[in-house]
Amino acid sequence: CFTEIRRLESLLSLYAPDSELSQLNRTGQLDQPSPEWQSLLNAVQHAHLQTKGGFDPTVQPLWQTYAEYFKRYPDANEGPSSAAIEDALDRTGWEHISYDSKMIRLERPNMQLTLNGIAQGFITDHISRILKEAGYEHVLVELGETRAIGSHPEQRPWSIGIKDANQPTNLHEVAELDNQALATSGSYGSPFSKDGNFHHLIDPITGRPSTAWKSLSVIAPTATQADALSTGLSFASAAEIAALQAAQPNLKVLTQS
Repeated sequence: CFTEIRRLESLLSLYAPDSELSQLNRTGQLDQPSPEWQSLLNAVQHAHLQTKGGFDPTVQPLWQTYAEYFKRYPDANEGPSSAAIEDALDRTGWEHISYDSKMIRLERPNMQLTLNGIAQGFITDHISRILKEAGYEHVLVELGETRAIGSHPEQRPWSIGIKDANQPTNLHEVAELDNQALATSGSYGSPFSKDGNFHHLIDPITGRPSTAWKSLSVIAPTATQADALSTGLSFASAAEIAALQAAQPNLKVLTQS
């Protein structure tokens, strides 16, 4: 399991300079990508459609714009200029990614991908498959996202505490998992500005960190799906979330305003 975690990180890490993702971001094209890319990018496409564009891993130029601005002006209560945000938006858009088993290409100049909203879930599912194939029937896998293989050994669901976004040392609620996965996204996790109004959850459509929820958790059949949807649905309205749950009864969305 640990060998596979290291191998997948060498493909998908945004921070390792020799990862396949870093190569793609440097050159705009990755030839002969590792086989895992195909299923991962298919999952990105599915989440992108489910969230009506809310999940879009091409937001990395936007993230960099905010990170560089607040590094330069750490006490600022206002974000980058509209011109800077528009410039970053010109380098985003999932529709400008083309891929197949032999090649991945970023079609716009200076585009970059971040897989931070899905890679942890993807790796969690991969490790879960290894454990299931080895015969494990009652396991909780926690690799940043949570995946339950079967039920708890005491023949009950696994109980997973979800942090209170207003008081992270407290629990907001407890989710129950039985052969399911859980992922949570919250604007409180990685703020750029000291007042917390600017953070890492950036709407790929507006270019602004304008989440509708302080915390949003998704229970789904896989950690890949839960991870991506918890990010993409952070920008969705209550009505949009209700419509998705009605269409996908195997999903459960838990929100905190």
